[in-house]
Amino acid sequence: MLDTINRIKNELNASEENLIRSFNILENVDPAKYGYCTNVAEIEIEVNRKPAVLAVGFPDMFPNTLPKFFDVNNEFGHIPHKMPSGFLCFTRSESLIINTRYPVDILLHCLKKVICLIEDGISGRNKQDFIEEFEVYWHKSELLDDIHMHLDTDNKKLRELDMWWNVIGERFAVYVGAEKKQPLENAIYQLFRMDIKKTVKARCIYFPLQEGTFLMPPNGEEEWDFQTLKMNIFNNLSEQNKKEFSKIARQKNKNIIDQTEYIVIGIPAKKGTMALFGCALNGHSAKSQHRKKNSVIQQVHPFLIKPKETNIKKLNVERWHPNFLLNRTGGNTGLKDKHVLIAGLGSIGSEVAMRFAKAGVKKLSLIDFDDMKIENIHRHAIGSNGVYFPSKEYGLCNIAKVYAIEKELKQKFPFTLVEPYRESIKKTLEDGLLSKEKVDLVIIAIGSVNMEMTINELLHEEASPPPTIYTWVEPLGIGGHTLVTLNSEKEGCYQCLFKEREGEALHNRSAFAEPFQEFSKALTGCGSVFTPYSFLDSERSALMTVDAGIKILMGQLKGNPLLSWKGEDSLFLNSGYKTTRRYTFSTEDLYNSRHLYKDDVCRVCSDVGSDSH
Repeated sequence: MLDTINRIKNELNASEENLIRSFNILENVDPAKYGYCTNVAEIEIEVNRKPAVLAVGFPDMFPNTLPKFFDVNNEFGHIPHKMPSGFLCFTRSESLIINTRYPVDILLHCLKKVICLIEDGISGRNKQDFIEEFEVYWHKSELLDDIHMHLDTDNKKLRELDMWWNVIGERFAVYVGAEKKQPLENAIYQLFRMDIKKTVKARCIYFPLQEGTFLMPPNGEEEWDFQTLKMNIFNNLSEQNKKEFSKIARQKNKNIIDQTEYIVIGIPAKKGTMALFGCALNGHSAKSQHRKKNSVIQQVHPFLIKPKETNIKKLNVERWHPNFLLNRTGGNTGLKDKHVLIAGLGSIGSEVAMRFAKAGVKKLSLIDFDDMKIENIHRHAIGSNGVYFPSKEYGLCNIAKVYAIEKELKQKFPFTLVEPYRESIKKTLEDGLLSKEKVDLVIIAIGSVNMEMTINELLHEEASPPPTIYTWVEPLGIGGHTLVTLNSEKEGCYQCLFKEREGEALHNRSAFAEPFQEFSKALTGCGSVFTPYSFLDSERSALMTVDAGIKILMGQLKGNPLLSWKGEDSLFLNSGYKTTRRYTFSTEDLYNSRHLYKDDVCRVCSDVGSDSH
């Protein structure tokens, strides 16, 4: 590394470049002072036509990683993107492509960005970046406790939140806050391993500040005191939210053991986002802070009185509201109020359930009568831990698929509500589930042609049936299909795939495999019959199904298309099977013909066919 730095120094001395006036390699460096860089140079530069000095740290991986720049003498004061250590955050390294053959060019390119950042900070051109980076400044100055907040920042009303905390071991406290009246006990347990019934309950108030608020974040040397915190909050609250605070703060609070007051403050930033930071307020006069009457504690908020002393403990806000978590996947929160019903939880249906939960669907109704079996695990979304459970009465028992997937979903995606039905889809429909509650989408993945025909008829008899998708795979990786039906129109349904022709046996006209071939295998007799396909095939069909389903729920897919994917045919042909003419279609041909499966005289979905029956 030292050879590289000496090479840089020599090249700078030999060049006519004037960005760096001097380059001095430091000795006896304290790595902790320079971002754990052991090789550091002090450079003289020009900022706003005046001489200035920066330190440049060269990481061990330089030039494969970028150099680090430090205002160690604090020449530029409190400017955006400068940490209390003096470190200047000038770029996100993943956005910069590095040519490692020219380390001098890397240094100069980065230095130009640093000088621009400094000059923008001095002039105030990037002043608003203080708000964008507020959270970083708030918790960079010291080691803070995290307060994990389930907080809807789209709601601009000041309000009280639920708040719990407990201690892990002897030193560490876990703080969890949430919007009131939300069914979040399972989510809190799954995420934080906290049973809220065994925690200390406290009061927490959310203060959303007005649009246009600008607060200079504390820089580590000049921390806010209580009066500064109060002034910064109340000078930027709307009149309505001041009234809300007064109303909340004077309320009597039952069963509060913790006399500390917790607050979370939101500052509007760019594009509708909120910068969040938190505080615990404690140490104020207990005598003026609460009084006991009829076993009810009235706790007066320190912002309503003038306490002799109130200590501020800064808290770092970690967010776990689903809107925030889903925004990190690309900003699609349009599924948060959707209800999807999935019938058939085999290899495809189980994967479909997992992916809809991952996408952020609010509720999943799961329907299947079967149990998990050990032979399922290499094609199923549930692994071996979802097959058996011990019973004192019956010994080792198989877990029903609906309960195994319910448990898995609640562990992995605790915001998704799951309703299991251990029964047939036919019974569920006959019992009137679709009329009892709003279902936005139905997925049929049961793999039984005759039953799917029956379901198709039952759904078409509904007054206002939800969009419905049928999904299945073909043997030996040759392909899979997703059929959309009842998507704002009735023309085109599952029955259309089995067009009735006189003197011809029914067969699926979408198939890539010629009809009337036998694909079932049995490893140990009739009790072990299965159709050979791999987990890759079921996952591919599940992905296509969920993609179509999300587009339907978001209003982005029109009509009732038949969607198909084609796999390799080598294993299929080597096993002695034959393909249909449809298998010869290109991907483009399959897409362009996605509506041509419809039967104009279908007895289920066409006016002509239904009138004749």
